[in-house]
Amino acid sequence: MAKHDDVIQNYTTTPVPLNKTVGGVGIGMINGNLAFAVPGLITGLEIGTSLGFKDSLMVFILGGFILSILGYVTGLVGRYNRITSYMTMKFVFGIKGANLISFAFVLSLLGWYGVNIDLFSEVSLALLQQEFDLSPPVWLLEICLGIVITITTIWGFTLLEKVSNLFVPILALILVFMLYQTLTWQGPTSTSTFIPYELSFGEAVSAVVGSFIVSVVLMPDFTRFAKTNKDTAISSFLPFLGLSSFVYIVSAMSGILLMESDVLNVMLTLGLGFFAFTLLIISSWVTNVVNLYSIGLGLSSVFTKIAERKLVVIAGLFGTAASTLNLLDSFTDFLFSLAIIFTPVAAIYVVDFLS
Repeated sequence: MAKHDDVIQNYTTTPVPLNKTVGGVGIGMINGNLAFAVPGLITGLEIGTSLGFKDSLMVFILGGFILSILGYVTGLVGRYNRITSYMTMKFVFGIKGANLISFAFVLSLLGWYGVNIDLFSEVSLALLQQEFDLSPPVWLLEICLGIVITITTIWGFTLLEKVSNLFVPILALILVFMLYQTLTWQGPTSTSTFIPYELSFGEAVSAVVGSFIVSVVLMPDFTRFAKTNKDTAISSFLPFLGLSSFVYIVSAMSGILLMESDVLNVMLTLGLGFFAFTLLIISSWVTNVVNLYSIGLGLSSVFTKIAERKLVVIAGLFGTAASTLNLLDSFTDFLFSLAIIFTPVAAIYVVDFLS
């Protein structure tokens, strides 16, 4: 039993021991998984079709560099303090202030948890119908994914790191195949009405930065396991500048060359039916495991007398149930507005750390 508890120990309210630290690549792979999710492909496609390849490439690099620098700075807080971002906030904002902020983070992450499951069910249903002539109930897909995510999250950082190291190379190979199919494509372009998205250069950079700003603020949750400052830098630059830019570039090129603004149509046109389904399942699974992991840490900082695994199960059940009610479309704007508070919170705890 002691060995089992040690495996799922997340050190939610205590510092991470030095003998439990890991390298930067493993930590970076966790956030790297998020880059391969469908929202990342959509972001790259929208920016690419709006600005063209040259300008969008500059956007991806600039936005990724900004995120990497910010992630490195917030990551150093976790690396030296060895505690979660939520526990760090208690020292900065006091117990009541930190609890209020933690609830805001948890609400936002729980909302995105449901949105991602909703997105998974919609896209996977379309793929199943077109590729395999199957039409399972949407609620069944959402519940099955929710159960898998919740069970996986209970095992905490250790399993999350191992899963990320396993799946990121697989997802990267799928994107390499997508790039190959794009560059060798000789078929017709889209026959649908192609309407490019209208974005300015500044808006596009903001979209790239905004897509990962929550991950940047919560970097201490992962870099508290980092061995050195170099590992902290790797854990930030690898996902935010390296992997995410790669995903954006491939998606942008596909949309531009095929003159198609729908990511699902792009992948099906390129003959990625099975691979698209694989990417969807893996990325949705790991993305929401990361979300639920951070939700568990946030709730544990507030409800200190309840075991984290119990809080994870409760949050997982609640988020999955909410996704089946189809209430999340109207909730998305609220989630974006709620995210406005995240960057100032990070700035405050970084300044407090440096002072």
